[in-house]
Amino acid sequence: MSIPITTHQLNHCPRFQKDIKTLYKATKNRALHSSLENDEECSSREMIESVPYIEAIVNTILNKLPNGLTDIADKYGKQPFLQSGWTIWKMRYAIDNKGKSGGTRTIFCVSEAEILFVCIKSKKDCANEAEFQNEFLARIKEYLCL
Repeated sequence: MSIPITTHQLNHCPRFQKDIKTLYKATKNRALHSSLENDEECSSREMIESVPYIEAIVNTILNKLPNGLTDIADKYGKQPFLQSGWTIWKMRYAIDNKGKSGGTRTIFCVSEAEILFVCIKSKKDCANEAEFQNEFLARIKEYLCL
């Protein structure tokens, strides 16, 4: 599978890779396993292309961007610090034949030029919505302040 050509730059927060590794350990799903030998020093695009599950999520997002994301993701209304056209989205994605409701929650931000992957968690790891929201907002702030 290859990522469609896009004008959007793909990036991820530093802890996003750790989320993927945690999910892989919990599920043992091969689609979450990176094909890279050393994924600590790779680019965001290389990391995304090396994990089939993440690549599938990216392809879904990129295929929906021209018409809007409203049919695939929940838009977070609480975006007090995001400027310059950023929007936070939460996307439910199926894993291990559990469907979207039992699958993962992926938080990403979209601007005109960039897609930023913030975190990916299993449903049970984000059961407390307030804590989950505080965590991903802190990650976004950390990324934007780098």
